[in-house]
Amino acid sequence: MRNLAVSLILLTSFAVAQTTVMPEKQWEETVTGLMLKGDIPGLSIAVIRDGKIHWEGEFGQKNAVNDGVTDGPVLRDTLFSAASLSKPVFAYIVLRLVDRGVIDLDKPLYTYGFAYDRIDKDSRSKLITARRVLDHTTGLPNWGGTPLEFLFTPGEKFNYSGEGYVYLQGVVEHVTGKSLEELAQQEVFAPLKMEHSTFRWRPILANQLAIGKLETDQPITWDSPSENPASSLLTTAHDYAKFLVVLMNGVGLKQATFQQMWSPQVAVPQMGPGISFGLGWGIEQVGASKYIYHGGNNVAFKGAAFACPEKHEGLVYLTNSEGGMTIESALVKAIEGGDHPGLFSETEPYTSPRWVARTELIRLFTQDNLDEALRRYRELKAERPKAIDEDLTRILGRYLGNNGRLEAAIAVSKENVHNYPKSARAVDSLIWAYVLSGNVPLAIQTDKLAREVDPSNKDRWGSIESWLTEYQARIEKPFALPETTLKNYAGVYDAGQVSVKDGYLIFRLSFKKVDRRLIPASADTFYVEGDLSTKLQFRTNPNGDPVEVVVSKIPCA
Repeated sequence: MRNLAVSLILLTSFAVAQTTVMPEKQWEETVTGLMLKGDIPGLSIAVIRDGKIHWEGEFGQKNAVNDGVTDGPVLRDTLFSAASLSKPVFAYIVLRLVDRGVIDLDKPLYTYGFAYDRIDKDSRSKLITARRVLDHTTGLPNWGGTPLEFLFTPGEKFNYSGEGYVYLQGVVEHVTGKSLEELAQQEVFAPLKMEHSTFRWRPILANQLAIGKLETDQPITWDSPSENPASSLLTTAHDYAKFLVVLMNGVGLKQATFQQMWSPQVAVPQMGPGISFGLGWGIEQVGASKYIYHGGNNVAFKGAAFACPEKHEGLVYLTNSEGGMTIESALVKAIEGGDHPGLFSETEPYTSPRWVARTELIRLFTQDNLDEALRRYRELKAERPKAIDEDLTRILGRYLGNNGRLEAAIAVSKENVHNYPKSARAVDSLIWAYVLSGNVPLAIQTDKLAREVDPSNKDRWGSIESWLTEYQARIEKPFALPETTLKNYAGVYDAGQVSVKDGYLIFRLSFKKVDRRLIPASADTFYVEGDLSTKLQFRTNPNGDPVEVVVSKIPCA
């Protein structure tokens, strides 16, 4: 998640040119076309008209890699990480508690008796209220460490903050004696029949979960173990549309509370004149019409909710791609019929020079002529140096490696090191390319180059070399373990399933269908054969019984 400038992407202009609404019969074709342009494997969308769900669709694949239990098409019950779309749901929960007198919008949160040592050493923490959390005027950063550093005195101005929501979560759970998930089920999910929504990840949901697609084409799951009101919601477009319908129909809150939720609480001048934020929602006023908006932006999971409560119209869409936000503007324009020039001004559209260059380079390097691709890359980089920079080249190398183009991945990463010889990130990515190809000697050699480029980070480079050296040693001579120990480790864990076969442990990662043999590095630590980037450690309880498998990755790229 990012700050408001990226995560919420509110309007920077109220100039809205109305355009003709695209005929409904073209919506499906439009969505699939935009998915191709945004490199989006899976998308779920619901459109609201006249205060009810009018049209919805599920498109593409849950898992772009097609290598796990989540394979198959996106269905109505496919769960997406909703990211910051979690916040309006939590805001609604809090406002329902406000209506019942459980929480007061303007009572300092510290008076509820919840000790929050991340901020309570700073006297300004006593000025934080529920209202200041919901309208993002707490003065807290979006995300921070411990202790949290205030950016300004609460109430002074706007600053988007997920940390504020986490603080309010603690207060609400303390006051009610219920967890966030229990409250969400009680106040929202059960009454609204949102049967496929949860703030709490559970392994039983694995076969419903969409797998995210990074810009590097690497799959990533969203299986956070902690409930977080700012980011952990798993839901469907159908369920979230039910939530929007209830809001637009004025159900579940007192009328005065609804008015506060969608009334400007704080100006957001940095986003343009007239921009404001309500309680849980960004607000845009266009003539006599008011629009509400919130974006969702977790890694490889992007989406948005957009609505005009007075017209009882809106839409919500969810994707499993890092490119999910590149289509926002075009999608809203096609279905809602309005051109909002400032709404998505901080989002990189699929028509941007960088995105166009990325698409072209991927096409070049996934063809068979590597020399020609490198020649053309150099020409394009000379023509578009701002678009084809170090970061885009690094991403290209990762993309090629994740798609099995190992020779191309190494060549592109070497090119990046040549162009940016003082960049530790470029060298780090070349290490990763050699790791992915299984070339331990060259990975170690490049790691030594990284020490020269970035001597201040010697611990990192040292840990990479130790990892590689130990892997090579254990592949040649595994640590000896008795079969009774191996059998003791067999079982089902959150990370995956472990069994014993032919004197070796066999591991199948959650969400995957591939079995990999484990090579013992010590009594409790194992490398994954054929994957020198992954290591597993079994953690045991005081009785010596295994209770957890921790999966770690080599600390490069």
